[in-house]
Amino acid sequence: MHDINYEIADQFDFQIKAIVPYKDFYIVNTSKGKKALKKCTLSPGRILFVHGAKEHLYNNNFRNIDRFICTADGRPYIYIGDEIYTVTDFIEGRECDFNNRDDIVRASRLLASLHKASRGYKPPYGCIIQDDLGKLPFYFEKRLGELRRLKKVAGKRKSEFDYLYINHVDHFIREGEDAIKLLHQSNYNALVDKARKEGIFCHHDFSYHNIICDENKAFVTNFNYCCFELKLYDIANLLRRKMRKCNWDLKEAGIMIDEYMSVENISKDEFLILRIMLKFPQKFWRLANRYYNSRRSWAERIYTLKLQEVIDEIDYLEPFLRKFEYLF
Repeated sequence: MHDINYEIADQFDFQIKAIVPYKDFYIVNTSKGKKALKKCTLSPGRILFVHGAKEHLYNNNFRNIDRFICTADGRPYIYIGDEIYTVTDFIEGRECDFNNRDDIVRASRLLASLHKASRGYKPPYGCIIQDDLGKLPFYFEKRLGELRRLKKVAGKRKSEFDYLYINHVDHFIREGEDAIKLLHQSNYNALVDKARKEGIFCHHDFSYHNIICDENKAFVTNFNYCCFELKLYDIANLLRRKMRKCNWDLKEAGIMIDEYMSVENISKDEFLILRIMLKFPQKFWRLANRYYNSRRSWAERIYTLKLQEVIDEIDYLEPFLRKFEYLF
């Protein structure tokens, strides 16, 4: 702790009063208010890209972010030993509650404002650019191939998860194949070209724990995954997280879309791509990939319950997708 204290005091123009562990970072009480000190796994070049994105938003009047505080020599990060840390103002508040109508309205508007302010971003010299524009067909094909491969793996095993996977994977493979076919028939490439010219970027992890609410405002934090991508990625991610809490209620989706579009437009072509993204079996793939390919952080029973939840969603998701175009 003493080393952390010394390193911070040596590189920033504030005095340290106390450092307190909090969740996965430190709260630093300083002569200029509370700061958040976080260990960062990104490379310096990647941090520069994220820092440039935040500064671009800030300069375009999108101020509800955890802006990096730079050192005396202008760096948005410091070294403490061999580890990289970043410092931001500590944002007081609670995590966004997707079951709360007011919170989901604020989150939808917040996301639209972020996308609108992101236009025209030109990454700083020397940064490592993250660009996912145009990669959706590749990701879909790769994940669909993984579902097919894991079908063979599951067939050699005898757990409850394996049996559940085997009994339903063909449905999700068909959904994935249909999504890929629709994507190739769409104006996806034209939308990618347009987004690249406009310089729009996505947050890429716009979830409840990265949206901090107080009585009057909402803030978005943790831009570590931000990249150039269609804004539809963030919209689809937000919709999925909310829709799973309300059995894919079309009215709830309509409220979110209306709130978003009161700030930032979604074109007809973008609506079609959004529907395709919601159709692709993303969560089914993610669960299977995590179960079979990574060290399991959950018990077998938890994986099985979560897989059953995805399967149970079929009865709600399919009618939702059939009516989704009416939201346009």
